[in-house]
Amino acid sequence: MIENTIAASASLRGHAPGPPCYGPPVSDAVFSTIERGLSAIESDDLEGAQQALEQALSLGSEDHVGVLHLTGMLAWASGDLESASGYLMQAVDQRPNRPEVYLDCADLLLSTGHELDLAEATIRSMFSVAGDDGKKKAEGQLLLAQIRLEDDDPEEALEILEEVDPAEREHPSHLSTRGAVLLALDRAAEAASALEEALRAEPEDPDLYYQLGVSRHSQGESAKAIDAMLKVLELDRTDLECEDPSYAEGQRLRATLEEVMEDLPNPVLSLIASAPIIVQSLPTVDQVRAGADPRGAVSFDPGVDDDPGDPTDRPQLGRIIIMRSQVLEQADDDDDVPEVLLMELLAEVRRFFSIEHLSVANVEA
Repeated sequence: MIENTIAASASLRGHAPGPPCYGPPVSDAVFSTIERGLSAIESDDLEGAQQALEQALSLGSEDHVGVLHLTGMLAWASGDLESASGYLMQAVDQRPNRPEVYLDCADLLLSTGHELDLAEATIRSMFSVAGDDGKKKAEGQLLLAQIRLEDDDPEEALEILEEVDPAEREHPSHLSTRGAVLLALDRAAEAASALEEALRAEPEDPDLYYQLGVSRHSQGESAKAIDAMLKVLELDRTDLECEDPSYAEGQRLRATLEEVMEDLPNPVLSLIASAPIIVQSLPTVDQVRAGADPRGAVSFDPGVDDDPGDPTDRPQLGRIIIMRSQVLEQADDDDDVPEVLLMELLAEVRRFFSIEHLSVANVEA
């Protein structure tokens, strides 16, 4: 169905009002304005957050750590990750006494997949200012475990999770991360148990169902894995842009994939070159039942095997399907589309033809 990979959920944090402890003295008006802006971001009210930022700038310095924090979070919410990381790192450099600044900065660095060492250092700095705040410490430990998992060290990630206060271990984000770590350690049954517990608290979370599907697939429980992935498809349809692609858009996506395929090594290209390419919004229920990843941007439909009795035959490829909604979800802009299609195409080649050692490095060699 899908590769044996799993993504940890980001921690679910709020910015509850508290004392103005950003560092240098700040008026109550500036502090309350910053808090209002952060709350607006959590509510997806970017216009309100922008208004709060402008008011904070009129009341205080643009270099104040709280203003930098709000500016960075607004840039992140607007999709400008480079600016966001710059502002948040400037805020952290001022060594504020507010743990949220460190947590948000490390969370952003983790989400980009870059600068994991810096993300870890930021979290460890947070521990020194969190004091007796058990919740903030637990959030930091959760992020640190996710960083270690992203850095291919699930053993240390599990050790960190074991140190979390037991009172904080029932949160769905903790259970989700624990499931990811356990699956990385080939403990799929325990991973599934943790994810099912998380789903009891968050029964409409498609990410948790996706992780559960991966866990069930790793256990060889195909029927349960498919049930989980069908739930992912159902829930994603309510969140994604699912309009059918226009003719012109379909032509552009097909042409882009054909260009990507030109760079594939001949042994790989020969497996897929003759298959027709179609474009649709999302997989159908039947396609997911047949093994399609509900979140894959490229999927292969099987063809008719001319000699089903020959055990040496490779699977027969019928057609290549580009899933428009998933391409839009995974690509930040048009320039990212070729890379998304390449990565997804290689993943589907590995899955469909059971080729273990195929990577971008093989293509670029």
